[in-house]
Amino acid sequence: MTFRKETLAEDIELYLGDCREVLPTLGRVSATITDPPYSFQTQTGARTRNDNKHAGDVLVPFSVTFDDLKERLDLCGSITDRWMVASVDWRHGISLEATPPENCKFVRAGAWVKSNSAPQFTGDRPAPGWEFVACLHSSSGKMRWNGGGKRGVWHTSIENQNGHPTPKPVHLMVEWVEDFTDRGETILDPFMGSGTTGVACVKLGRKFIGIEIEPKYFDIACKRISDALKQPDFFVEKPKPAKQEALL
Repeated sequence: MTFRKETLAEDIELYLGDCREVLPTLGRVSATITDPPYSFQTQTGARTRNDNKHAGDVLVPFSVTFDDLKERLDLCGSITDRWMVASVDWRHGISLEATPPENCKFVRAGAWVKSNSAPQFTGDRPAPGWEFVACLHSSSGKMRWNGGGKRGVWHTSIENQNGHPTPKPVHLMVEWVEDFTDRGETILDPFMGSGTTGVACVKLGRKFIGIEIEPKYFDIACKRISDALKQPDFFVEKPKPAKQEALL
């Protein structure tokens, strides 16, 4: 095995490596909340209407076909007890509805509406202003969430300030963690990126397991989550400190 584990606090574990290697070594998790890489076109040159600079061409760690994505989500489904929530390319979302991950059922197509998304600069077609949110659940167990009867539509602005070219807003991930999980549960993000899901879990008193294949973004995630752990007003119950793990 070629991955590395960092334990930032009790029940806050981050892995640098390919999720296909890491996931089979993990125990059960309560939920998977993640933002997998999309198509190259979706991930290239991210902008907001307040940001005229391209984020640059993003090199994703695998060619993002549906089969590639499903292979990884199948592994997640095999260890997830409750919800799996993923922001995905709308084409992949449609495919997930037809062919859900192993041990999962497709429940609802949601949407993240971006309040400050960029206009269509060519002016020849409508600009995209949303992303597909696949809401899936384990095939076993009773389905329950904390959102009551509210719609599966989340409105937040885009953020481009944490060192990752296509980050999800902290507020969005906080909403997902609040809506789909309970305090003290273990949340998995197999495509951790800059660690936004982990920051949300720290804020809300959840346990967290994050996996990231790119060392640059793994280091950013470690710093962001470590910084969140230093802010005691974030915690429902502050996690106990833990020693760093050696190379595996």
